[in-house]
Amino acid sequence: MTEIKKNGLVIQEKDLGENDKLLTILTERYGKVFVVAKGAKSVRNRHMASCQLFSYATFGLRKRGNYYYIVDSDLIESYYDIRTDITKLALASYVCDVVNDIVQEGNNEDNILRLTLNTFFAIAKNIKPLDFIKASFELRIATESGFAPNIDTCSQCENEEINLSYFDIVNGVIYCDKCKNSLFYATAENEFSERGLSKPIAILSSSVLSAMRYVVNSRPERFLAFSLHDDELHSFYDVCEKFLLNQLERSFYSLDFYKTLN
Repeated sequence: MTEIKKNGLVIQEKDLGENDKLLTILTERYGKVFVVAKGAKSVRNRHMASCQLFSYATFGLRKRGNYYYIVDSDLIESYYDIRTDITKLALASYVCDVVNDIVQEGNNEDNILRLTLNTFFAIAKNIKPLDFIKASFELRIATESGFAPNIDTCSQCENEEINLSYFDIVNGVIYCDKCKNSLFYATAENEFSERGLSKPIAILSSSVLSAMRYVVNSRPERFLAFSLHDDELHSFYDVCEKFLLNQLERSFYSLDFYKTLN
């Protein structure tokens, strides 16, 4: 039997019978693992605190068949402040759903684990407004997952100094004002128009573009260390969400619920 001891974050929990849980835990080095937590629903179980959604703990795990089983656990952080606020809870649930959709079993996903922990800390401690944290997380996790947008220069003329940019949300590239006709020509004949839809394009101010560049290129622990004027926040929030959902080609019920609370 394989046995490991790793720090991990519970990103999903499901009931398994009357007293047990099936957990999805994002662990250091091993990525996503599926864990049976025997008796974890009982208040008398010594692993109960470590087996809650959002809990970050050191887990001793032993593998039998397709699943790991908890041998030992030591809670590091419960993110209690998230659990006491319904809007924070909804946002953290959406974060977990995105992470669970992206990460793979057995892959080293340490960068995404650190990003998720930093995001939870920011949510719990009100480091920034929740929508600000959400949008920055969406763009950063897209970047960490290999979907980084190419927004350093215009995709046609390679100009870096752009006052107004046109962002192709599907392909993750920008066009300057001079080259925007190339974008509109390209979007006239594509799979979107064939289905009676228009390819999503976002018009970005230089400030919003600079904010996006910062999130994509910053050090992981500093991805929230920037600011935007209030009148440009909505544009930033909108484009980050649309970009991530287009790359994943899906939406999430937890996102829909979060939006009902705003």
